[in-house]
Amino acid sequence: MGFCVPAPVIAQNLPGLQYFRLLGPLFDHLHAVGTARDRAGNRQLFYDQYATLLLLYFFNPTVTSLRGLQQMTTFAHVQTQFGIRRTSLGALSEAASVFDAALLHEVLTALGAQLQPHLSGAEQAALASLTAVDGSLLPALPRMLWALWQDDQHRAAKMHVAFAVLRHGPVDVTVTAGNASERAELRRLVQPGGFYVFDRGSIDYDLFQELHDLPCSFLGRVKANASYEVQEEHPVSAAARAAGVERDVVLRRLGTAHPGRLLPQPFRVVHVATGKTDAHGAPEVMVLVTNRLDLDAELVALAYITGCEFCK
Repeated sequence: MGFCVPAPVIAQNLPGLQYFRLLGPLFDHLHAVGTARDRAGNRQLFYDQYATLLLLYFFNPTVTSLRGLQQMTTFAHVQTQFGIRRTSLGALSEAASVFDAALLHEVLTALGAQLQPHLSGAEQAALASLTAVDGSLLPALPRMLWALWQDDQHRAAKMHVAFAVLRHGPVDVTVTAGNASERAELRRLVQPGGFYVFDRGSIDYDLFQELHDLPCSFLGRVKANASYEVQEEHPVSAAARAAGVERDVVLRRLGTAHPGRLLPQPFRVVHVATGKTDAHGAPEVMVLVTNRLDLDAELVALAYITGCEFCK
């Protein structure tokens, strides 16, 4: 099989440059990063320009390689709009080690704060801070020694994202080796006062208590056969039944019967029918645990279903 050479990038195939105008002020603080080592004063590629080029790469499917990225620096309209000079392949390759990627975190959080919710009325007020937390594997090259996953030939990184559900955008991100603990990263991503939803992969009864004590709100799914002791049964309203809610209870204990399992405070379990059947043909029911005793049961169901759309 012959070596596949990427097709050259054509200037007319770079749409949407006008939107980068919004990012200018957010990148300003990056301009001086990495210049301390430039004693000759002849640096031609700065961090803010490099970050802009990377965004152009990610949002333009016609740019598929480092060489394509380099070609973009030769286009007159790219040079004019972003103040970028023609840049060598060597300079672009070196930039990945010169510029600290962690500094882009501030840009991400600033953009996330500008997102607007997509619901209105009571739902928006109740679920405004709802944030889904999930991890995704990113295939890595064997030479990326830090990206531990299965073995030396199967490496991966894992991106852990806190996603503002109603505002439809990320508010925080961490990147780890592929075999890193999602629960540990969830602990790093949560903030006091937030409302976090996560799927079954992050379930840990001790984590529930940690989140409550932070304090923040949480909503997670446990196994259908999870053990718990009911303290109080709530009636299910017509609106909740229309949302699939079958049961709504306040707990005295979560987990197997043991004196140490008694909860310091009540948690809540809401059963929600999915409309599907399991492998045995029985109706599938989600068992959701939360510390939000104040939410209507239909909003608990909506929060989990909406939040886990991101986790798929």
